[in-house]
Amino acid sequence: WALAESGDDLLIREFDPERTWAAVAQAIREALRRADVPPSEVRAIAATSQRDGCVFLDAEGRELCCALNRDARGVVHADEITGDFGEQVFQTTGRWPLGLGPLERLWWMRRNRPRTYRRIGHILMIRDWLTYRMSGALLSEPTGASSSLLFDIHRRRWAVDLAEEMDLPTSIFPPCIEPGTVAGPLLPLAAADLGLPAGIPVVVAPADSQAAALGCAVLERGEAVAIAGTTMPVMMVLDRPLLDPSHRLQTGVHALPDRWVLESNAGLAGTVYRWFAHTFAGPEPDYDRLEREATAAYPGEVLASAGPTIADFSTLRIPPPSFFRFPFLGMVEEPPTRGAFARAILENIGFAARANLEQLEEAVGHKAHSLHLCGGLAHSSLLAHIVADVCERPVRVPAVREASCLGAAVCAAVGAGLYPTLRTGAEGMVRWEPEVEPGPGARRYRCLYAHWRDLLEKSYDL
Repeated sequence: WALAESGDDLLIREFDPERTWAAVAQAIREALRRADVPPSEVRAIAATSQRDGCVFLDAEGRELCCALNRDARGVVHADEITGDFGEQVFQTTGRWPLGLGPLERLWWMRRNRPRTYRRIGHILMIRDWLTYRMSGALLSEPTGASSSLLFDIHRRRWAVDLAEEMDLPTSIFPPCIEPGTVAGPLLPLAAADLGLPAGIPVVVAPADSQAAALGCAVLERGEAVAIAGTTMPVMMVLDRPLLDPSHRLQTGVHALPDRWVLESNAGLAGTVYRWFAHTFAGPEPDYDRLEREATAAYPGEVLASAGPTIADFSTLRIPPPSFFRFPFLGMVEEPPTRGAFARAILENIGFAARANLEQLEEAVGHKAHSLHLCGGLAHSSLLAHIVADVCERPVRVPAVREASCLGAAVCAAVGAGLYPTLRTGAEGMVRWEPEVEPGPGARRYRCLYAHWRDLLEKSYDL
């Protein structure tokens, strides 16, 4: 992300809209070059993005604030919001207000930048803003909007009554349309920036996690997906909204209009493995070699608590310190290798996948009917086998690991008229690797998983 200057306030994380748009344009041109696809063959375009981030525009459509999902300025007002409206917000939106969403940023603007607050004419999620830059259409869609804490997940529309009770402006809410709908034609200026033909359909797509579910064809009640990317959301599909009374889990809407998702989240996943690779395998790490080294290591040779944890969306809990546990070097003939530490990080991710999945299963009252694994980390065959062993169930990995991108492509294909619905698009476009079955290591991982949970809980006291 091209970050904007935020002064001395470490809680503010904004992106520069023009530099970010230029980066998007560069990425599209590079993707076309690598794929060796002439721009004339592009039939439609759709954008997905991270959730929670948002853009405030003035009445003329100019950017006033472009906040990333890491923007935490609203935490200073979280107690005020939860004290007056916490349960009402949760029952309406499926999320407990922690200070990290668009609702809390609006609240912060009202308290700290009243002049800017009065100028806000529109609120868009980041993927809505990309659609706006491409088509000029001020629109939103349910999956992204459901991370705003301003959206009624039961009725799949903006929570106007809630906003009015909090004395927030409701005129800033854009029309909300379903993924797969054409927002408008690609504008000539945007087409020139992106290197694409003007006039092709710009199609609305879901937020990244729901796009990943669509890109894995996770469409039916009880199906679950672990999206092992920068972080690792774990989602289960519902056929009706289900709220966790403890507030530990979040409920959102699915890309399909008659589906919802219950979500847990392990937190940092790919970020931790990337840190390890770049720190201990060089600035341009050979991930294939690291995979071979990790595969050669013994399961549980090193036990890690480094990054992935168990979600609790009811509170802002500082993550525990990271550490690795392994035998005293004087007591082993061969000390742990780099591969053993790499495997420990992947096993940590596998343990967190199981723990967060178990939270979902406890809330819905039954085991997941199937488990899917996607995201950049799903390129690791070892991780897929670890997840299958730890969770003691088969794991399905899509051929296109970057399932969020494929989910957006499904929407573009529907908008271009290649498929009639998102369901038929996903069923027609998603392909699978051979299913990964639990192996003989599953028995050992039962014990290791219990040790990891104990280690994780103790780490909070360090």
